[in-house]
Amino acid sequence: MNKKYWLINVSGKHGYSMMVYCEAEDEDEAVEMAADANLFNDEEDAEYAYAEEASGSDIKHFTEFNMVKEI
Repeated sequence: MNKKYWLINVSGKHGYSMMVYCEAEDEDEAVEMAADANLFNDEEDAEYAYAEEASGSDIKHFTEFNMVKEI
């Protein structure tokens, strides 16, 4: 299985984004893998998170600031 870059967004007033590089097959699996790796600020954040396959500009931005988590 090939790894992909996934942009994960947490909605809400104190929302945030993260990027993971993993073998997830779809958006839900990417969120689940990030939760299993304890990457969310709070466990409950995983319930409000949604993911999408990262665009080239997203990948560039997150890698430039060394903010990609490989799982």
